[in-house]
Amino acid sequence: MSTFFLAVGLVMALVLGVAGSVALVAGRIVLPWFRDSVSRPGLWGAGALLLAGGLAATRAMPFGGNMPLILVGLSLMTASQFIEEPRRARTGRTRGPRTVRK
Repeated sequence: MSTFFLAVGLVMALVLGVAGSVALVAGRIVLPWFRDSVSRPGLWGAGALLLAGGLAATRAMPFGGNMPLILVGLSLMTASQFIEEPRRARTGRTRGPRTVRK
């Protein structure tokens, strides 16, 4: 049973590592179920890489040594879904109703 969890953890770490790298480099979320909810792909990518590192280091670190990596990674991934997208640069145009001259 332990070998099964080791294999699943390594596959999850690999998938999260690749998805996090693509999100950091390209600014695009590869996993389809996260595309609509993530407003900051760079933050999500950094969190995914930390989470992947924590999952991959499960067997190499002593008991509980990987928990800070996993918790910080999950925190960054969660924050990327709740922090709003940055505003775009203003063009100088005013928004509002136009006044009609008679």
